[in-house]
Amino acid sequence: MEKQSYSKTFFRGNIKGQIGKNNNGDVMKFAVIFSRFASSVIDYILFGVIYYFLLKLGVAGFIIANLIFFLYRVLASTFLDGTIGMRLLRLKIYNNNIKNVVKREIFRIGSAFYYIGYLYAFLDKDGRCLHDIISDTYVGYEKRETKKGWVVVLIYVLFVVSLLKYSSSFLLNEVGLIGLKKLASSDIYYQSFEGDNLLSLSSDELYLKTLGRKYTVVVDIEGKKAIIRLSNKLKYSEIYRLNFNGNRLIGEFLYRIDLPLQYISSVNFRGKRELLGVSPMGYIVLIDENGNVVAKNKLTNFDAFMLKCGELDEDGLDEAVLLDRNGNVQILKYDNGIKLIYSGKVGEDVIPECFYIDKGIYLVTKANDKNLFYHYTFEGGRFKFQFKKDLEKDGINNIFKYNDGFLVSSIFRNNMSLRIGNIQKLEFYNKNFKKIYNFGNRRARLYAFYVRNVEDVVDLDGDGSLEILLKAVGSSDVYGQGYIVEIYKPTKLGLFLNRILTLLE
Repeated sequence: MEKQSYSKTFFRGNIKGQIGKNNNGDVMKFAVIFSRFASSVIDYILFGVIYYFLLKLGVAGFIIANLIFFLYRVLASTFLDGTIGMRLLRLKIYNNNIKNVVKREIFRIGSAFYYIGYLYAFLDKDGRCLHDIISDTYVGYEKRETKKGWVVVLIYVLFVVSLLKYSSSFLLNEVGLIGLKKLASSDIYYQSFEGDNLLSLSSDELYLKTLGRKYTVVVDIEGKKAIIRLSNKLKYSEIYRLNFNGNRLIGEFLYRIDLPLQYISSVNFRGKRELLGVSPMGYIVLIDENGNVVAKNKLTNFDAFMLKCGELDEDGLDEAVLLDRNGNVQILKYDNGIKLIYSGKVGEDVIPECFYIDKGIYLVTKANDKNLFYHYTFEGGRFKFQFKKDLEKDGINNIFKYNDGFLVSSIFRNNMSLRIGNIQKLEFYNKNFKKIYNFGNRRARLYAFYVRNVEDVVDLDGDGSLEILLKAVGSSDVYGQGYIVEIYKPTKLGLFLNRILTLLE
């Protein structure tokens, strides 16, 4: 049996008659709707004030602020007949016992799903939102009709869907790194950009030369894999080894190089992983585990802004691939010195944004509001086209080979400066370009937190499972001058949970 409730008809002064019966009623209905919107603006300003004083607590402050706001709405609606915003605009909640009000605030989550529950007010003859109907409350009018069964079903469905969606989004993006277990982290390191020419750069170049700069690589030292960290100075570079001490990474000074390095990578030129670096003056150097410069060459007419190394031609040794601002590449190989073996374009006249190497080269390029994904092999000293596909994602700063797919790692420097929109993207895609895991798409917040980008993906301990090296910087540090090195390892149960949450999101 349908439940029915009655009370006196009103609109700011006991106006008799049913809203919705005539044009006058329509005007009043829309007045109520827009007054409710204005009252919400007032209430959210109050929420912003509460939030401001809890910023230093980070995510915990965000949760506490929302709990306080929830209690405020419940208590004010129950004992004051409305929130401060509503009372200022002479709106009032009726049938507002504590049970109904709590139910109303909980099911407001369902109404928030693409604002369907709020937009329903324009269809309802009395201007009610779905959470008003399900909770037997009404604002500025009398509830005079029975609940429709389909409306009840709709609000319950929207509530469940919204709860799953927003909970998944909160866990994946605000908590982040679901499925990754932290093995160790360093203290905070500080980097100066003295000697770097940072003028007249595009936003992408400025990102790669500051916030996106790589400071750690994995090399072989005494036959074992070791993480080394670059500390760049004005006229020289210092190299430190990061040793595990429980769950801490402790730096150990190794050697000094009389050359500032801007880009670094590990490279297997000679049967073991060694340090390869490029200086702001255009020198490329190979350095062994003892700090000796094994080989040095000068790049001519080539302003590199990305360096990666890997096996292009399946000969068992790596090549070094440099990318410049115009989409040109240079490939270098070791043969009693660092030798240039290719200079030119990869294929089509495209401007690569980033790439990774895996028995060929995989490129991401810009194309309007999306990206294109290319694969070329390197055969006989030339690039050979394999495929081109649409990648329906924009804003990709860097990609890394990871198992049978790739990691997308981006920090959006301009958004960090303005504190708007997305500022971090960290996702895994399979070979069919389907997003499998979301490790954190962070939005700008008023509170301080860390944003992360990938430094490297490598099997550190030789167990056949890849570890992920991350660099974490403060959400307001647009140059990335202070950073923490972190090491994470995927867990099966955690990745399963991440997969479920990613689907729900």
